[in-house]
Amino acid sequence: MSLARIVAPVLALLLAACPSSTPSAPSGTPDSGVSTDSGVPSDGGIPDDGGTPDAGDESVDSGVPGDAGTPEDGGTSSDGGVSNDAGSSGDGGVPGDGGMSNDAGSSSDGGVSNDGGVSNDAGSSSDGGVSNDGGSPSDGGTSTDAGVPDGGGVPTLTVSTQGLGDGRVGEPYAMTLTAAGGRAPFTWSFTGTLAAGLTLSANGALSGTPTAAGSTLFTAIVRDADGQTAYARLIVRVQPPLSLFTVGHWNLEWFGAPNQGPVNSTSDGGVPDDLQVAGARDVILDAGAHVWGLVEMVDTADFNTLIAGLPGSYSGFLANNTTYVLSGTSQYSAGEQKPGILYDRSLTYRSAQVILTAQAADFGGRPPLRVDFTTRIHGEDAPLVVIVTHMKAFEDRTSYDQRQRSAVALKNYLDQWLPEARVLVIGDWNDDLDHSISKESGVALPSPYLNFLDDPTHYTFLTRELTDANARTTTEYDDVIDHTLVTDEVAVLAVPGGVQVLRPDTSIPDYARTVSDHYPVLTRYDLSGVPGPRVRLTAPLSGTFVVGSPLTVTWRSLGVDTVRIEATYDSGDTWKVVAASVRADAGTFTWTVPDVESDLVRVRVVDTANASRFDMSPGRIWFTRTEPRVLINELLANEPALPGGTAHEFVELYNAGAVPVDLSGWSLWDALAQRHVFAPGTVLAPGRPLVVFGGPEGFAPGTPDTVAASTGTLGLNNTSDVVRLMRTDGGSVDSVEYFSTVDAVSINRSPDLTPDARFVLHNTLTPGLRSSPGRRADGGAF
Repeated sequence: MSLARIVAPVLALLLAACPSSTPSAPSGTPDSGVSTDSGVPSDGGIPDDGGTPDAGDESVDSGVPGDAGTPEDGGTSSDGGVSNDAGSSGDGGVPGDGGMSNDAGSSSDGGVSNDGGVSNDAGSSSDGGVSNDGGSPSDGGTSTDAGVPDGGGVPTLTVSTQGLGDGRVGEPYAMTLTAAGGRAPFTWSFTGTLAAGLTLSANGALSGTPTAAGSTLFTAIVRDADGQTAYARLIVRVQPPLSLFTVGHWNLEWFGAPNQGPVNSTSDGGVPDDLQVAGARDVILDAGAHVWGLVEMVDTADFNTLIAGLPGSYSGFLANNTTYVLSGTSQYSAGEQKPGILYDRSLTYRSAQVILTAQAADFGGRPPLRVDFTTRIHGEDAPLVVIVTHMKAFEDRTSYDQRQRSAVALKNYLDQWLPEARVLVIGDWNDDLDHSISKESGVALPSPYLNFLDDPTHYTFLTRELTDANARTTTEYDDVIDHTLVTDEVAVLAVPGGVQVLRPDTSIPDYARTVSDHYPVLTRYDLSGVPGPRVRLTAPLSGTFVVGSPLTVTWRSLGVDTVRIEATYDSGDTWKVVAASVRADAGTFTWTVPDVESDLVRVRVVDTANASRFDMSPGRIWFTRTEPRVLINELLANEPALPGGTAHEFVELYNAGAVPVDLSGWSLWDALAQRHVFAPGTVLAPGRPLVVFGGPEGFAPGTPDTVAASTGTLGLNNTSDVVRLMRTDGGSVDSVEYFSTVDAVSINRSPDLTPDARFVLHNTLTPGLRSSPGRRADGGAF
């Protein structure tokens, strides 16, 4: 016998007895849903195979596709050996097969019959694993298919939450993680670090009160009833606590006047105007503004009572107080409406004067009050000028012309005497900015303040966003007539989204008849940082944007020539240049949303002369290929007979899309007027509801996903009405029209939560249940 015929079988036995030096491949997920096989077609072993390594064999035969073996079986076609089995006649040694007699194993193949393992394959019959596949029958997972089709199993479990809303230090935070597929119930956990102060419960509720600013990244893990798990990396951004300079202005209707103003300003048996004074005090205390411009102030004694009811940090005076105002009494008498100022210790009074007295008639006999302060701006004491104005009232053409002439006189004054000063002009302007309240032949005249609007380089009406949002600043009219005008030196300090109309009528009974027919208006400013040029991003601050749609970036700047627009899709790890150089005074750049799916988008505007001088979007921005879908799902117009009355009216929204939607600035309307404006930072997560009630009496305090209408009412008719959900640009998102109601029974989409589905009475959809605000139509939780 030749040496080769002796060595070959011995070598084959040694190889069969020794464990392979190649590590076993881990068992993968059962199948991920590919029908019939979990790896490379026709096999089920290790790499190029996809199942358990060779079904438990010692790396004997798991190499080339088509045979589930390693190279120990010879190589390529059909059998793990070179063609004709790498041997000569007889098939048991080097020629023929490299094994023992006839085949180095069982007949015809260097293993068990036909395939170096179990018959036909290196595992169980026919496929390197359990029968027919490297796993359970027909598929490398559980029965038929460990995923979807190939047997109709449970859909693959995934984390459907794509992003989380931003939090703020010291403010309660609540978001709920959601999953798709799998089999309920779900159990949630996480790895990594949650934002300080937040916890994640087993049911997916992420909640708490953040205690530190910053961004934290964690991995959310969900496990279903069958033991499937899914993962998603999520980020929570926590904004620092608000520490801003706040300016308020308020027309306190005929404040303290004995025979004019709110008809119920005095309580039964109380001192004159005690209810008006108390209401004004409570609003000012809650608002926390550093300075207030007040108009229609009549009685000095009542004003002093107001100040006495505030913390000792507040001081103030009216325009006829000669201790502060030069020649004040010559312009204003004790019984006249007059402007006044109220300020805290963050400001230091320097001087005051009544200005534009030559144009007093055009101001309706109420020339403006100018007050000069110093305050800390960018770390140093700096001058700040506040001008309190009260323009001529009424809609007639004569009054319109007076407002227009007053505006010309005021701008000339500012251009001449305060061309580079930080100036705020606040008060009752008695007209709007998109068009005038005055009409000719039924057509609205242009705003009388076009001279300021046409000079955006030097002047900005911060309250223009209220006009654009169709807000209102009085109890009777739909227009915004109370405004804040600032010079460019102040505009760059204004906090985007920091303009607010307060609604005391939601908390003060009979507000319009006890306190005022106007609402207070607040604006906010960031005076931190260092002196010098600066840039402030004003849009986008947050939101959801569809790939391919236009996205307009806007900003304000001071002392900057050109800016660079940049964006990140990974929360700041890498930045891409959107526009290399844009004139800073342009203030706007329109960009097409790129084909990127991300909930970690941020945008920034950078001074090209100094890369450390930039401003970045504070909120979360989503880019998505899927059109967001928010719908009106349920509404109750005919409220039940409960205390609070129409406060129990409600409109329920639902996010039927796959991405969160930023509702900031969106609004709800009925057929007549705007009824609610969603607050900045309002983000509706996928699969979640948000309910707007007519008033706070309509729901228990702390009810999740629930707010009260910002106007204090929804005003829905019981007979017929239309409810519209509107974007900030005026576009309609969804609308519902109804023509009859049933007492205390809502209407709901059927099927529930289904876009474009018809509306039916709730008790026909779910017998015995008259409504389900914030819950599914069957009463179950979201």
